[in-house]
Formats: sequence, C-alpha cells, structure tokens
Amino acid sequence: MLDPNAAEVPPVVPDSPIESGALSGVQDVGALYEQYRDLLLHVACRKFRVPDSDAENLMQEVFLAYMQAETRVENTKAWLVAAMCNASRHYWRQQSRSESLPDNITDHSDPTSHGLADQFATSLTLRKALRYLQPRCRETLYLHYYEGRSANDVAKELDTTSRYAEKLIHNCLKRVREIYFSITAVKR
Repeated sequence: MLDPNAAEVPPVVPDSPIESGALSGVQDVGALYEQYRDLLLHVACRKFRVPDSDAENLMQEVFLAYMQAETRVENTKAWLVAAMCNASRHYWRQQSRSESLPDNITDHSDPTSHGLADQFATSLTLRKALRYLQPRCRETLYLHYYEGRSANDVAKELDTTSRYAEKLIHNCLKRVREIYFSITAVKR
C-alpha cells in the first residue's frame, strides 16, 4: 500500500548537511554494499513491498547515488536507508502511473498480427510479379493503384487516350495476376 503522506522526492540523493566522513574509494563501497545489502533489501521488500528483482535494482541505484554524492556523509547507514526509502516511494509512484498487463497475456495476441506473415509473403510475391512486367505496364499500375489516379490522369501521364489507358490498366492487371498465380502455384 502506498504511503499517502509521502512527499514527492526524487530517489537520487536525500537532503543531508555536509558531513565529515569521506568515501575513500571503490573498495569501501564494495564493503558497504556487502554490509548493508540485506538491510536495504529488507527495507524495500518488507516495508515497501517492492518485488525482489526491482528491490535489487533500486539498491544498486542507491549505491550509485552514494558514490556520486558530492557531499560527505557522516552516518552512512542512515543515509543509505533514507535513500532506499525514497527510492522505494519513487518506485511505487512510477508503478502507479503505468498499467500492468493481465496475468493471462500469453493467451491473447494482437489481432492485426494474425495474418502478418501471410501479408508479408503476399507483398514480396507481388513485388516479384511486378518486376516481370514491362516498364510501361508497371508504370500504369503504379499510377492507377498506388497513386490512385483515374484512367484519364493515367492517359495524360502516358500521353495517350483515356480509352487506351483503361484498356492498358485492364490488360496489365490481367498480366500481373497471371504472373502472380504462376509464381504461387503449387507444382507437383
């Protein structure tokens, strides 16, 4: 359950006065990590009910913030516990803004993806069939079907009559269908 009295504070570095104990090196952080790991995991998992895997990530963020802190920390244990509390609160604020997926998500699939492989195969086959056409037929079909131009517009583009453009569209479409069916035909 979220704490309604929790203040909106980023989890990075809690406010603390400049203190006298100094971080002397990476070895100290390793020792601190081993020393306070169980305590920080307990704070996140038991007090704030953060899942174990996420608590481990939060703890690493807290130690990263500790290493990047420019202020000196007098009471390291208190600083780390406070930072873990802030990180856990921030975690739950972020979680409340996102919607979780249902438990039975594997039973559902995207309806648009059902025929995706078939659509892709059809598209590739159609491209191959169009490559077998004469350039004039390919251009005619492109103008009419892809650009959505009328037979009159196609006739103007190809510098011919509209009646011939209609016939050209019809014949080219018939030819590409023949090529398509010959490519997709199952041979025994």
